[in-house]
Amino acid sequence: MIANATAEKYGGHGIAPWTRLNDLQPNTVYPLTKPPSLSARSMDVDALVTQYVQELFDLFGPTVAVTNPIESASPSSDSSDEAVLLFSIGMHIEPMGEQISEIALSAGATPKAGQDSRKPDYHNRAYFERHAENLRTLAAILEQHGGVMTVQAQSPFTTVAAQLGNTILSDLKDQGHEIALHFHEDAHLREDAEQLPVAIWSAVMTEEIDFIRTCGVEGPIRYWSGENLYPNILDAASGADLDIYSDWKNPNTQSTHPEFIGVNPWRPLGGTDGFDVTRFVQHDPSGPIIFLPPGEIDPMAFSHKRQITAQEGDEGWFDVLEESLLASVGAASPDRVNAYHFTMHPGEFVGDPRDPLAIIDQFLTGVVDPLVAAGKLQWATFSQIADAFIEWEKTHPTLAPR
Repeated sequence: MIANATAEKYGGHGIAPWTRLNDLQPNTVYPLTKPPSLSARSMDVDALVTQYVQELFDLFGPTVAVTNPIESASPSSDSSDEAVLLFSIGMHIEPMGEQISEIALSAGATPKAGQDSRKPDYHNRAYFERHAENLRTLAAILEQHGGVMTVQAQSPFTTVAAQLGNTILSDLKDQGHEIALHFHEDAHLREDAEQLPVAIWSAVMTEEIDFIRTCGVEGPIRYWSGENLYPNILDAASGADLDIYSDWKNPNTQSTHPEFIGVNPWRPLGGTDGFDVTRFVQHDPSGPIIFLPPGEIDPMAFSHKRQITAQEGDEGWFDVLEESLLASVGAASPDRVNAYHFTMHPGEFVGDPRDPLAIIDQFLTGVVDPLVAAGKLQWATFSQIADAFIEWEKTHPTLAPR
């Protein structure tokens, strides 16, 4: 079928200008004596078809220049500039050994059963200190490359740090990294947290922010990640004085909705339950929350991270990250704010303990540093990306952000 469809100039017997078998090389004809090997990765068919449709549009669709008459009448000073992609690394600290908030319990939440002693728990001092040391090691590597990260913390990491007098979070803040909130609703509220009122959500999010402050972190805490299926999450976060959001994925499928993929931030009109994203992807110029998209990621690969690392090791995953970073650089527009980040966890990608996190240093040296030197990439915390978007809004009041 492939041979009979593929155009003669590619070695086939047909006239199709583009053919492809699954995710293999396009316009390839396979002899019967040497059939192709198929990927062992499980496939999200909807995401894959969407990816292929976009690829066909890019290859064969018409190129139409759309000009805003107001913008073109008064060209901005950056109209001839090269596009720049703002880049950061996000650090998720998970709620190992969590307990339901007393605020949620007073609102009728069900207490969690006793902790499974076999599971990781930040109340275990050795486990906590190992992850804290990993954070310091990563920060040192990033700083050698002029880089920054946004560390998203929550209890019990924060409460244990305060109890031990460990200054890891305030030290990172003093070194130029951003400290923010990572919020697992099932850890701090309850499994059916979506049934609780907005006020309880805001109160518990504020409590988690206060735990961060007990670690000596001063200044505004603006960003959060988590609780993605609560339709009122934007109101809840705004009530906790948060104004920047990203890392949306459906926790049930570990997938990102295709309409969230891209490099240009926007202000969502409303939240989502994970199915209806109509309000979330609609830009509201007066919306209180800025959403930072994940970049031009491959949704199928990003929803199968564990399988990829299990089959191909950390190197396989960083190949995926390189592809998404380069695709995001290519998608950046000189007349808009462009952003990309990837997410890590403490204790992840450590590799050889004698040379911990060496793969991060290799990725930054081989992929990131050349893009920074070429002026295509610029390091920024998540708040700095949001501030760049706020400034862009002031100078581009009539231009759609994405």
